[in-house]
Amino acid sequence: MARSFIRWAESLQADVIVTTHFFPGDVLAAARRAGRLRGRLVIVITDVFPHQLWLAREADEVVVATEETRAHCERRGVPADRLRVLGIPIDARFRPPADRVALARTLGLDPERRTVLVMSGGMGIGPIEEVVGRLLRLDHQAASTLQIVVVCGQNERLLARIRDLAKQSPVPVTPLGMASNMHELMGVSDVLVTKPGGLTVTEALAVGLPMVFCGAIPGQERFNAAHAVRGGAALDGRDARGAVEAAARLLAHPEALSAMRQHARDLGRPSAAEELVRRCIVPPPAGSRPTAGWPRRGPASGGPTGGGIVGGGHEAQ
Repeated sequence: MARSFIRWAESLQADVIVTTHFFPGDVLAAARRAGRLRGRLVIVITDVFPHQLWLAREADEVVVATEETRAHCERRGVPADRLRVLGIPIDARFRPPADRVALARTLGLDPERRTVLVMSGGMGIGPIEEVVGRLLRLDHQAASTLQIVVVCGQNERLLARIRDLAKQSPVPVTPLGMASNMHELMGVSDVLVTKPGGLTVTEALAVGLPMVFCGAIPGQERFNAAHAVRGGAALDGRDARGAVEAAARLLAHPEALSAMRQHARDLGRPSAAEELVRRCIVPPPAGSRPTAGWPRRGPASGGPTGGGIVGGGHEAQ
């Protein structure tokens, strides 16, 4: 697989290759070591604290989320002059909505109720059903002001079970499968209960959505959670019970929720994708002062100019 991928990349003769997943980054770094990669290689790390496979010293630019990420990469051997703290690139639509009330009505939600968004990535794994069940068992006063949106991703069985719960619940529950409007769902929500995947956390911060974490995978997700918690934008409930208790406390204290929303916005970098393109991909106009990183390795003599490929993965919602 790796060999065929390298042959494909070679055939494109790209000036710039951008990868947002560690596997192609690691493979292309090996191609660079073997002298088979001529274009510039830009690796965009989509976790706050990356594992070893992200840390390709052969990359021309390594784009990271925070200063902590930069320091971690430098300690692990990535040259300091190749590190760029630009944030994790996301869809430009992940920003605070202009009118939350109007958006809630468009989505069929009650703007007078507090909205809890429950999700766990595109596979719909983790304690989603338990979280929803515990939210529905909150005391009457809390439940009377609540509505729940549940994104089940590709997990059809989970979706069916949540639909059954919704039919029996006095609390409004909106079950969804794969959702293409996550920016809108986050925009109308008051609290997000989720596992702390790197892109999910980044999108929520850009929107200004307070988070409560549960079911974190040991390793990168624990570090992602710690980053948001330290910044005051999230609480770590650890498991379903702790997450629902934390969410209920937040919903009962609007001032704490408001403060967390502001902390999330402070941590968010909604323009990271545009900055990445400007700083690392598009060459500066002729005669202007080059942006840091341009050029390190230009296209090979006689090769194409202006071409590139972008590859990687995303946490499907």
